[in-house]
Amino acid sequence: MEEQEKEDEWKIKLHKELITAMTKDGEEKENASIKVGYYYKCYAQASLYKYYSDTPEKLDAVKNNKMWYSAPCNFNDVFDCDISIDKEKIFNEALKLLPDNRRIRPRSKEWKDSKVTINKILEVLQVEFDSSKDTVGVSCLSELDDSLLMWAHYANNHRGFCVEYDLMEINNVLKFTAIPVIYSKEKTCFNFFDLNSIENEGLFKLFIQSLSSKSPEWSYEKEWRIIRDQGACGDKWNAEKKGALLEMIRPNSIILGCAAKPDFEQEIKDYCRSNEINLYKMEKDKLQYRLNKKAIFEFNKKD
Repeated sequence: MEEQEKEDEWKIKLHKELITAMTKDGEEKENASIKVGYYYKCYAQASLYKYYSDTPEKLDAVKNNKMWYSAPCNFNDVFDCDISIDKEKIFNEALKLLPDNRRIRPRSKEWKDSKVTINKILEVLQVEFDSSKDTVGVSCLSELDDSLLMWAHYANNHRGFCVEYDLMEINNVLKFTAIPVIYSKEKTCFNFFDLNSIENEGLFKLFIQSLSSKSPEWSYEKEWRIIRDQGACGDKWNAEKKGALLEMIRPNSIILGCAAKPDFEQEIKDYCRSNEINLYKMEKDKLQYRLNKKAIFEFNKKD
């Protein structure tokens, strides 16, 4: 685990710079953006992958260079986008802000009244945090194209397909920033009482952190996320399905699952051939529990 954490130190640094670039302005934002570009070019792998089940709806989206952004309330992780509130710490911090360094005796009437008032504010804030799970679109990608678990979970037991996208092209063409998920045992927590920070970038920063942090049990996914709020989705936001179908770049390649059905495989072959998109298919290794990627045809293979 320590080796993995050391290997991913750059992701933690990139994660920090991305949040700064997304929540700050002026010179601070510009400097962070420069560092983000450095990590993208020098550390991040060239491609990210999106797993799909073998449904006409999913294939049509890819064919039309679109991608579905779903609200976190639809995700299979019940902790996704959770933000905890440390009420005791915030209350103690608030007491330090009394004018003239005044102190309030614990459990006095003023102490109790202050606690009730602050708890009411925090309850409203918790409702806002929870409702945010219904109003933001997130698309989840991975560094891996050969994960047995993800082929099983997200590609209908290997019957579906996996799409390769160029990371730099996503950023340059669509201006969407892919952010790596950081795996941690600690949930995102609101534990400060700074009115200026709360009113400005503080809460948005917490929100982005909550969307890009997950339990270490999910680390096998090596996930990256593209986040689009409801405002960015505009009239494409589907309130009933809680998500949006947005523009996406052309695939670099498509990989068929090892259990893809003949009709579905032929449809993808026809699409890739007519659009000169590299096509591969996964095969089960004969000796080990792993998948091997076999080329069906390659048009624009990169060195």
